[in-house]
Amino acid sequence: MNTLYKNILASATLLVLIMTVLIGCKDDEGSFNDVTVTSVEQFYEPADDKHITLQSAGSTYFEWEKATAADNSIVYYDVLFDKADGDFTNPVYVVSSDNKGTSTGATVTHKTLNKIAMMAGIELAEEGALKWTVRSSRGLNFNLANESRSIAVIRINSVDDLEGGTLYITGAGSEDGQQVKASGAIGEYDIYTKLEADKPYYFYSTMGSSQRTFVINPDETSFKETLETPEGATVSETGVYHIHLDFGAAAATVEKIDKAEIVVSWTQRRTAFTYKEKGVWELIDYNVQLAAAPWGFDERYKIVFTMANGSEQHWGQKGPHFDDRPSINRPGYRDMAPTEGGQWGGSQFKFPSELADGTDLDKYTVDVTMSLTADKNYTHDFTNVRP
Repeated sequence: MNTLYKNILASATLLVLIMTVLIGCKDDEGSFNDVTVTSVEQFYEPADDKHITLQSAGSTYFEWEKATAADNSIVYYDVLFDKADGDFTNPVYVVSSDNKGTSTGATVTHKTLNKIAMMAGIELAEEGALKWTVRSSRGLNFNLANESRSIAVIRINSVDDLEGGTLYITGAGSEDGQQVKASGAIGEYDIYTKLEADKPYYFYSTMGSSQRTFVINPDETSFKETLETPEGATVSETGVYHIHLDFGAAAATVEKIDKAEIVVSWTQRRTAFTYKEKGVWELIDYNVQLAAAPWGFDERYKIVFTMANGSEQHWGQKGPHFDDRPSINRPGYRDMAPTEGGQWGGSQFKFPSELADGTDLDKYTVDVTMSLTADKNYTHDFTNVRP
């Protein structure tokens, strides 16, 4: 047998094998797709009209009777949730059963049920009804159960955490795209930002390709997640605001800041910053005036915010706290945190040694930049020192 004939024979044999495999796969696929499956005939739990008070760490178990496939193969199940008046043609949410969809039961966390309730239009801390049923399937064939049941849920008074997503402010009344800072407490966020009167603002979070949207309620003490692009909240006065969001309690605080000042502790001399943008204030050509004291001079100071209601918020060292006079480049010394009020209350800063001349207490002029931004600790810096 010559080489050419061997090659032709081998190629023909290979072609026959490939066609056989493809035909076999097609037949198997057809038989898989053609397998009929019965509907679930009976539900076990939860009972119809069961009341469930959702809790952040809770779960509810859904269980039903087994369905069968015509070839006695594995049946897959989904739990379908819909609004109280829905018919499951476009369910609000679908949950696969346990064990990758093969179990006749599904453990659904209250966090998921809370999300489903939100999607069904039930407000935070309010009670509302959801319908559920079970879909059995095999391949492309599926059947809905012969019944559906209702559950009455009371939503958790909280908003699901961001799960690693980043939060931003947006809207015509905002400094669009400014990032909101995650505070030290889990689920709490802060932003210092400028808002325009009577123009909307709201928040969004991104993680990968998904986006979530949040809006502060008109009472300005709470907020909620929404699936639609919201009209947005508004403020009545243009100005700089501090906004605090607590996802665990769905709570919000919106405070207008009238002014931010550097206050020399000994003399109570106050000099105001000018707001620049996106959580940054500037104080240009600030003349450091140290206070004469019995021991020579005093260099202590605080940062003080005066709010629209007249109250004051004092800020001092975030810590670790230093009692000595720092160098201008000491890392972390000028990082800020709220502290006690009063002339001497709480932690205080000290002007750095590069700005302190005991023989000339008013010698130095400097620029001060205060940054309350998401990318680093709240802090302030001295630059462009001039004698």
